[in-house]
Amino acid sequence: MSLIHHIKAAGWAIPSARPLVFLAHSLGGIVLKEAFTILANSHDQGMHLLSRFRGGIFFGVPSQGMATSHLLAMVQDQVNEQFVHDLSEDSEYLRSLDDRFSGLALTKDMCIHWAYETKTSPTVIRKPDGSFAREGLEKILVSKNSATRNLYASRSSELFPINENHSDMVKLREGDMIFPIIVDKLKEACQGSKHQSVDGINAVPEDPSLLWRSPVMGSQPKKWTLKGLMDSLRVPGHAYRFDTIDKNFQHTFEWIFQDEEVPLSSWLKNGQGLFWIHGKPGSGKSTLMKFIFQDRRTWELLHKFGSEATQISACFFFHDRGAVLQKSFEGLLRSILYQIIEKASAAGVELTELLAPLLRNQSKIGEPQIGLWTIDDLERCIRLLFQQNRFNLEIFLLLDALDEYDGQPEFICDTLKTLMDMTVSSSTKLKILFSSRPWEAFQKQFHRVPYVQLQDHTKDDIREYCWGMARSNEEATLTALGAVVPEVIRRADGVFLWVKLVLRELTNENLQGLGRDELIKTLDSISSDLQEYYTRTIQRIPEIYRWDAYVIFSVLASREGSIVLPIMVGALECSQKSTYDECRQCLKMLGKRMDPDYPEEVGKRGGLNMFRIHGDVFRLGDIHRLKATHPKFKKYAKRILARTGGLVELSGHNTTCLQWAHQTVNEFAQSQNFKRTILGDRDWRVQENGHTFLAKYHLANRILFAAAICLQQHELTTGRSMKAFIDSIPKEAFVNNREIDGPLALAMFGNLQLYVKDALASDPDIFKKTQEKLLSVRTLEGSSYNSGSTHLALLRVVLRNGYTLQRDSRAFEAAMRGQTYHSNEQSIFLSVRSPDFLTDLIQLIRLTRTPSMLAVWRHRGHLDDSVGAFAFYEDKASLLISHGQNPDTWFLIRPEKVMEGPLEKLLCRKRPHYVSTLHLAKTVTLASCLLEHGANVNALDTARNTPLDHLLTNCFVHLSWKRSWDHETVQAVQTIQAMRAVRAVQWRPRFYQTAQVLIEYGGVTSTSSRQIWEECISWFEADQLDVAPLRECFSRLQFKDDGKPKRKRKYLII
Repeated sequence: MSLIHHIKAAGWAIPSARPLVFLAHSLGGIVLKEAFTILANSHDQGMHLLSRFRGGIFFGVPSQGMATSHLLAMVQDQVNEQFVHDLSEDSEYLRSLDDRFSGLALTKDMCIHWAYETKTSPTVIRKPDGSFAREGLEKILVSKNSATRNLYASRSSELFPINENHSDMVKLREGDMIFPIIVDKLKEACQGSKHQSVDGINAVPEDPSLLWRSPVMGSQPKKWTLKGLMDSLRVPGHAYRFDTIDKNFQHTFEWIFQDEEVPLSSWLKNGQGLFWIHGKPGSGKSTLMKFIFQDRRTWELLHKFGSEATQISACFFFHDRGAVLQKSFEGLLRSILYQIIEKASAAGVELTELLAPLLRNQSKIGEPQIGLWTIDDLERCIRLLFQQNRFNLEIFLLLDALDEYDGQPEFICDTLKTLMDMTVSSSTKLKILFSSRPWEAFQKQFHRVPYVQLQDHTKDDIREYCWGMARSNEEATLTALGAVVPEVIRRADGVFLWVKLVLRELTNENLQGLGRDELIKTLDSISSDLQEYYTRTIQRIPEIYRWDAYVIFSVLASREGSIVLPIMVGALECSQKSTYDECRQCLKMLGKRMDPDYPEEVGKRGGLNMFRIHGDVFRLGDIHRLKATHPKFKKYAKRILARTGGLVELSGHNTTCLQWAHQTVNEFAQSQNFKRTILGDRDWRVQENGHTFLAKYHLANRILFAAAICLQQHELTTGRSMKAFIDSIPKEAFVNNREIDGPLALAMFGNLQLYVKDALASDPDIFKKTQEKLLSVRTLEGSSYNSGSTHLALLRVVLRNGYTLQRDSRAFEAAMRGQTYHSNEQSIFLSVRSPDFLTDLIQLIRLTRTPSMLAVWRHRGHLDDSVGAFAFYEDKASLLISHGQNPDTWFLIRPEKVMEGPLEKLLCRKRPHYVSTLHLAKTVTLASCLLEHGANVNALDTARNTPLDHLLTNCFVHLSWKRSWDHETVQAVQTIQAMRAVRAVQWRPRFYQTAQVLIEYGGVTSTSSRQIWEECISWFEADQLDVAPLRECFSRLQFKDDGKPKRKRKYLII
């Protein structure tokens, strides 16, 4: 714990921090391993900190224990005696810790080296006077086996000896021969594991050029409409946090307007700049901010009669437990822009005129759409609005919970000050009311602004709240609570949350028969500190229910603090089951309890008759039970709430959704000591977490996509695989899945590195024996090259260990078609590389009734990631070629009529079309691989196009439409054209490299016109690329007088 705190305090957890390497000696290595496992199970900042580590060196670390007999005499009957036992050579703790750490090192792609001692050290003995001295027998304290994890036979390059004893092996002196070796090992560690293999699985080096992004270019600019602008800025669920905040109780918080000593009213009326409301966690800051924003008096104080200025109020409530846009800088900017433009428009002020320069640039990609904004774009919009001198605007911003912003507090502080500075000499006047906890960063930045410390003013409010809650009970309970309410008020210290939890506990105990005196004793035992109160609440949960409580808390933590009740119940039922059949059976029994008519036969495709709502899975027939009034629903809800001591509650916005009772509970559940608090001494033995329980549940329901995500997260956070459970899944469970036909295929789909490692360890010939289709399985995140690198590494392991291409004959075609999964409401698969991609897209547009899919694609990152996605699939194809795939494979593209009218004529092919692999190659990696293995550089497809024809034409063909076409068809074509324009800009540097390779091997064009050549050369020149090879090739070609190609193009090439 101390190590983690020191690393964070040094600033290594911030996003801009540089990568880290470590040097760990002896027991320090054990401490470091434990710290890594703790960080892996934490969230956000902890996971980011762990990702900073590239690797390091362990010096004499007893990974598999050490001789401890000479140490036991020193600690006999002392508190640290168990610690010495845990260091013994048969220590279950050390082996478990080493397994978890090695798994984490593999999944985090670390480069680790292990040093071992070669000289003996004197052991400790007890002297006659009772003291201890290092005068005993000489021994190797940490054996070579233990210090190197028994790796010396398989991975000797990662190990090195140091000719010193255990203590002196890290006491380096000037001129030591070992010093250059350590420096070299550290250099390797700084580069990560890309130059070494970790248990046989290593990721391919990341290509920095894949991260290249370019501004969007495309079709003719279009005028932004107000509706289009608002749709592009809308934040999904922007009102969720506001709606779920409790309303102020009766007349509480009225003092904020009525108390003359509180400066808020005068600031609202005559003040300027910033105003800060701060208070303890749970003191009611968000409730007060909601009250201020909704109260009529706020508008009256801000409004100036006779003023010509347009008054606009906007709010943003940061929500740490919410979606990304509810707690991020982007979400803040988009939300306040949306509200300002909307309210200005309602007042007759058309702010789109101010944004015209930026909007004209944005509109080059077509109709404005959601998700097209970058942070730079949003900041420029804010700057245009706040620095303008055209309209008189008076803007009031209310920002709640700055401490729940998902970045550094210093950044959000600087943002507020920058916003104020923007309006100094403009016609926009700005006031910002914000709230937060009194963190040091906020106090340092805002100590001079007017403020209210909430707990200094809420004693009367807490008195009103306490008596109001007491009076809501029956007379007998009110009488009993009357004896303790004054003490609750006295001890509350302004924390409403503490009052709420304590009164609920006291009320429940009174209902269970405790009288006045017992309630007083209970109150005396309750700490006024929230964290201590939470610890006491957990410790009061009966031991028999502790496991259920751990499951609930860990599942909530894995789902960012919110989950629907049916999934939580299912995860609870599966949590202690160790096999697929056990989970399957318990879920069937659960279905029977919920529905006596539950069918014995399970649907072929839906698992336990499942359906999907907003990404979550439910059993068919349970939809009518998703009401809080249903008695069985209430039964399960009460069970969960009781077993968490009230720290989990049903969302007020959606009574079928479980969430933390407060943000402070979330922080408590993610604290380093939480697991020990709830599980006691068995905490280190329990490796399962929320991802584990959800993986079991989804696997039992055959929801493989959701299961794969959870399985992957389980490996990343625990350092262990779920091999035993996955291997228990029977073959028939995969029968109806067209792609994942067994446990190994599931591992390939989910990038389960640790499962593959364990499978090889248990059976080195497993890939020689299996009949599963492993090469054509898409990766879980196929559009991401970084995750694709892991998938490629697994493919290398599969092929290196005996798997042959003949067992998965469709793998190469699947790679060349580049099938990428894009999730939507219908879970439709799109083939990005398919020659019929455009027709697929139009079909999707019509199915979803969304006329412009560019918005959704850009929002989900599919367009921005297209370079990485294509590169991944072409790297996969290159890998298959290097293992024997025929480089001159030809593909038959069949016509497919999926629409009628103009789009059919424009996009659909008249007849089958043959192309070679080289015709489809876009990256220099695949093109070079094909040519090196003998591919024909000038092969002609059925339209007499060469590979170079395909390359030059691919992103420079423009579509046109007729005015007579219907509006939906025109919008679809515009969307396609915009997407092609985006792809062209992203791919130009790669096309240039590939074109150079084709020309070097003698490639020429057959059908490309002079116009296409000149256009391509001009684009490459604009990118400051050397076009001499292209001009030389161009000069050798002959064209007709009109510059047209020798053979007229009949169809569009993708």
